[in-house]
Parts: sequence; structure tokens; C-alpha cells
Amino acid sequence: MRYWQRRRPGCLVIVLSLTAFSLEAWETVTQLESRALALEKKGDAKGSLSLWEQAASLDPNSARIQDQVGFLLAVLNQRDQAIRHFVRAIELDGRYAPAHYHLGIAYLLDQDPNRGIPELEAAVDCLPDNFDYRFYLGHALNDTAHYSEALVQLRAATALSAAHSEAWNQLGLALQNTGRSSDALDAYGHAVKLDPANLDARNNYGFMLVSSGRADDGVAQFSQILKLDPANTMARVNVGFANLQKGNFSAAETQFREVINSDPRLAIAHYDLGVALKLEDQLDAATAELKHALELDSTLEEAHYTLGIVYWQRGDFEQAAREMKAAVEINPNDPDAYLMLGSALSRKGDFDAAELALRSAIRLDPLNPGAYNTLGEVLKHKGDIEGSRRAFAEGARNIERKNRELGRMLQKSP
Repeated sequence: MRYWQRRRPGCLVIVLSLTAFSLEAWETVTQLESRALALEKKGDAKGSLSLWEQAASLDPNSARIQDQVGFLLAVLNQRDQAIRHFVRAIELDGRYAPAHYHLGIAYLLDQDPNRGIPELEAAVDCLPDNFDYRFYLGHALNDTAHYSEALVQLRAATALSAAHSEAWNQLGLALQNTGRSSDALDAYGHAVKLDPANLDARNNYGFMLVSSGRADDGVAQFSQILKLDPANTMARVNVGFANLQKGNFSAAETQFREVINSDPRLAIAHYDLGVALKLEDQLDAATAELKHALELDSTLEEAHYTLGIVYWQRGDFEQAAREMKAAVEINPNDPDAYLMLGSALSRKGDFDAAELALRSAIRLDPLNPGAYNTLGEVLKHKGDIEGSRRAFAEGARNIERKNRELGRMLQKSP
């Protein structure tokens, strides 16, 4: 969630030249600013804006005053005019961090992250120790699925303000989506400890508990959410997810259907219902739910992937490959989707494309023996006997490595 916040001091001290205007005008600007700040403190944004605009007419080359005018216009929901003032402030002083920050937030509120994120990056570059700049940049990067970049910003943000619950929640999201599940669990737990009323963080914490095999602990978190907010849809969905993890597919199906009855346009509920139906071997019904989920939200990578698996189970490798392609387009860092794409393309006889997909799977997860073994089959079909032999050999080494690791884990078990 993004909010306008009172700007913090910028990275530069603006020194005004008395030669630019008379001492009398300078005193007038000072008085206007003082009165404007007093009105702003009282919540009179319109009155404050009027005074700042008078100050801008007396000192038109002040980036700080232009930024203040833009800020108040934004508060008054006049975002287009606000943006023009932020841009003007940056033209006057390209290193004025608050203007970059405010312009970035304005663009994000206009659903334009391609322009918003660079402005937030400029603000961070100018003032790297500002929590707000780091936090909102990390938040925006999470929102646009740039999780690795978000991780850098959010680690810095939590170091700057260790007591900010939502910063830890956003850090957990970045960690979760970069494969650091254990660290994500810790971050979400820390967010909940800091603010027990942060229900989004508690939902994420419960989800990670379930995903790590602690389904009952996760359900306890969802139950606390539902006590505070009985209509919390995601908590209800996650209770169903916990039932899936416990193997209680019928209970999961019932839970998801109840959620859909109350909110039929919730894509994630249709997706989860599709998963439950698939696990109950109701493939036709699962296909219908997964398609419905994608009609509601075509960016659900998991729905594309699971639908691809259903098509695979049915022997429809053309459709399976299509869904896996959609999955990797949404998330190009998913080795499992690349592996399944390569496997489906291989079954279709498209060995060149299959090889490319499988090499992507290996690049993303170099220890997965399945990708090497499938690549070995593909290279064998292509007549690359030596390449096939090397791929099978690497797959065998990875299997042996996994077995050794499993053996060490069993030896440590009580």
C-alpha cells in the first residue's frame, strides 16, 4: 500500500541568493513559508497551498517551493498539476531528493511504475539513508515482480527502521519470491510481532508456516485474523490451503467453494479449488476452475503451470507447452516451469526449443537431476551422443549428491 507522507528534509541545503530579489521580498517569502507551514500543520491544505503559490511567484527558481506546491496539490488530489510542479522542481535542481520521491509516488498512483520507479531510485541515490525512499522503492519493485532488486532496498529499509512492521512484511515477500523461504518466514514473523494488527503480514506468516509443513500453526494464525476480521477472504482461502497441505482435499474443496460463493471473482480461490479437484483426480472440473481463474487474472503463473500439468496428465502436450510458456513469460525465474516446458516440447518433437527450455531450467536450478536426464534424451534425439552422455552423467551425479545429503539428514535425526 502506498501513502503520501509528509516529506522529510532533502539531501541538499538550498542557499538562496539575496541578489535574486530584494531583502523585502526575501522577508516576505520567509513569512509566507512560516504561515504556510502553520496552516499545513493545522490540516488546512488549501490555505497552505495558496501561500506557497504566493511564495513561488516571489521566488520562481526555488526547487523546494515548487516541490511544496506539488505536494499540496497532490494532497488535494490534483495529481496532474502536482506532477508538473515536481518536474519543474527537478529541472531547477536535479539533486533535490524530495521532488524525485514525490514525483515517483505520483507516477505510481497513476499506475505508471516505468516512470515512478526511476524517480524513487533517483531519490535513493540522492539520499540513501532515508527510510521512506528505500521502503517505497522496495514496495514498488515487489509490486512489479522485481523481487531481487526489492530485496536490496528492503534490507536497507529495515536496517534504517527496524520497528516498521510493513517493511518487514515487504521484505518477507521479496525473500519468499527469491527462494529464501526460511528467511521469509522469519521476516513475516517479525512483522507480526511488531504489529499484531498487520493482518496482511499475519496472513503471509501463516501461509509460510503451512508451506514449511506447520499447517496447524498456520491455521492458528488464520484463526486470529478471522477473529478480528471475519470477512477476511485471504485468511479463509489460506485455511483451505492448509487443508490441502494436510491432505484433506475434501475439506479444502468445501472451504474454497464457500469463499467463491461469497466472492465469485476471486481468482486465487478458483485456482486453489482447481488444485484441490486435481488432487482428487477430477481433471475436467479442475481444468474448468483453472481456466476460470485465468479468465479473472491471466497473470497467475501458478494457474498456468497447474493447468499445464493437467494437460500433461491427459497427454495433450501441445496445450501443456502453451501453458508452460505462459508461466515462464510471467515468471522467467521458475525452473520447474522451464523443465515441464522442455519436457512437453520434447514430447511434441520440437527438440531445439526443448533444449533451450531445459538449459534454462538447469541454469536456474543446476542441481535438479530431472532437467539433465530430460536434456540427455533430447540431445540423443538430436544426434548429439556425447552431449547426451554428459547430461545423463551430470544427472546421475546430482542423484548421488541428493542421496548423500538425505543420508546425512537421516543420521542427524533423533
